[in-house]
Amino acid sequence: MAESIPAFVKRRKPDWTALETALSSLSTRKLTLNELQALDRVYRVVTADLATAQTHYPNTDVHRFLNQLCTRAYGLIYRRRPQRMQALRDFFVRDFPQTVRNSTAYIKVAAALMAFGTLVGIVSVALNPDAGLYLVGPQVQDYINRHELWTDVALHQQAPSEMATKIFTNNLRVSFAAFAFGMTGGIGTVITMVFNGLSVGAIVTLCAQGGLLPGILTFMSAHGPVELSIISIAGGAGLMIGHAMLVPRDIPRGEALRKAALDAVKLVIGCAPFLTCIGVIEGFVSPGPLFPWWLKLPLGIALGTGFWTYLMKSGKTAATAA
Repeated sequence: MAESIPAFVKRRKPDWTALETALSSLSTRKLTLNELQALDRVYRVVTADLATAQTHYPNTDVHRFLNQLCTRAYGLIYRRRPQRMQALRDFFVRDFPQTVRNSTAYIKVAAALMAFGTLVGIVSVALNPDAGLYLVGPQVQDYINRHELWTDVALHQQAPSEMATKIFTNNLRVSFAAFAFGMTGGIGTVITMVFNGLSVGAIVTLCAQGGLLPGILTFMSAHGPVELSIISIAGGAGLMIGHAMLVPRDIPRGEALRKAALDAVKLVIGCAPFLTCIGVIEGFVSPGPLFPWWLKLPLGIALGTGFWTYLMKSGKTAATAA
């Protein structure tokens, strides 16, 4: 004869509670090997209790409770793992844009540092043209002295695909340096951002002095908005790491650094495919006269607007609904 329902519940409830606790943990984090083994054991025990309830206590609250608990456990334990393509899609649709939005303060500081460097570069070369030798190098200055844009000359010396590859490699180097130098407490990142701005300001000013200002601005118009945005994002990632090292706030320094590094890596990985695309634009579209300025400028504005619209809007609806 079956025992009474109160006796059955009193005897078996500890295992039911243990399964509920394990399922709550499984929903929020990865379990250790010992925890997984314990979950497997208690799940099998509770399913046996469900069989007992179906036989001896059908259509009771105990039966319904155990049925719901086992159904929930089955759904969590045997849930379909996300496929790689789905995970990749989720990263670029939701995770990367949300991380950028959460990091806008650092990105703005990085952009301000680059803008400051650009201003210093402009003023330095305007007051002393010889400063360009130190900021852009003698080779570039030789082209400017001959009233030639080195970007147009390079197009005749190498294939656009080769040029795009070199540009991508250079942009990746600058972006990675801005990010990695965050481990110096952010000092290296600050120097990288300012120096990059110095180079831009010096080049533009030297071109203006050599009568090449329309040419250099036309060259920069197609790829510049997105390229400079990506460098600013990478710089923001570096500043985030540096800030966590210097000001961990109310959590241990190691934990603050771990959290900052996780978000910083998301920013850098998320920028990588956009660096590739903008390298193609800079190698195939920006140099030479094949594409006139009235195509390059709208293209740059459209790419920059589209890039930031994506970053500011993508994943926002889903996050709000959640």
